[in-house]
Amino acid sequence: MFKVTPLGFESLGVRSMATYIQTDNSLIIIDPSASLAPYRYSLPPHEIEWKRLYEVIDKISDVLKDADAFIVTHYHYDHHDPAKFIDPKIYKGKKALVKDPRNFINVSQMIRASKFINKVLKNNVESIEVIDNRVLRIGDVELKFSKPVTHGPDDKLGYVIMVALIHEDGTLVFTSDVEGPLSEYEVDFIINNNPDIIIADGPPTYLIPHNYSLKHLDTAVSLNAKILCNVENLKYLIIDHHLLRDLNYTEFYDKVLEMCNTSNAKLMTAAEFIGGEPQLLEARRRELYGKS
Repeated sequence: MFKVTPLGFESLGVRSMATYIQTDNSLIIIDPSASLAPYRYSLPPHEIEWKRLYEVIDKISDVLKDADAFIVTHYHYDHHDPAKFIDPKIYKGKKALVKDPRNFINVSQMIRASKFINKVLKNNVESIEVIDNRVLRIGDVELKFSKPVTHGPDDKLGYVIMVALIHEDGTLVFTSDVEGPLSEYEVDFIINNNPDIIIADGPPTYLIPHNYSLKHLDTAVSLNAKILCNVENLKYLIIDHHLLRDLNYTEFYDKVLEMCNTSNAKLMTAAEFIGGEPQLLEARRRELYGKS
């Protein structure tokens, strides 16, 4: 058995990429956290968003209770929880697999990492392993971790770790916050692991043109098309997270499919992967407040 279940994503109403992987003798959760945009369209989170956040946190907490290990790909609050919503006691006896808190990291995340590891994890977890550019095993799952790659076009937002989870029944590649992908290394990491399922964050098109350029968007389109056309085992390409902060996200899907129309893989949101409809609460915040 190799079961992949998204728990929190923008298509599920929150900022998150929380995902768990269950096999016959392992349960691993990636980036067990969720958050809300403090302001969008100059509006704070709507009460519907808060309700959804608590629902997602409850799901994450329930999975964490039974998890053997959890992975933290970087130290933004939608990817790790500094005991704001999740009780640190839940981590008791788990293996913590974390991005290096001291190297290839910006100042903001270094501070957050130190607090998280020293105040939340140290007195609770069974062990803490730095994952950057390593291969580890949890039960019947082999874990391959990328070298640190930039959170987007440059290192202003720090670095993240991509993850490949390999089991005899399937392989998942999880990009974390690459905002694209934007580099050939990131694409090679994905293609070389030949996943059945890819969970990607996609480009933050809602930030164009201020913090993300049209050139970067073109790169993200072409590299996603390259992935779609060249991953032999691929069944599902899930592009969510940053991309789903834009109500017009399907335009990106269309551009990728236009460049690669030979793949049998399905391009979809995390919500659709688990049989639901996308609920883009942040992108619909004006509508939730009844503002045009």
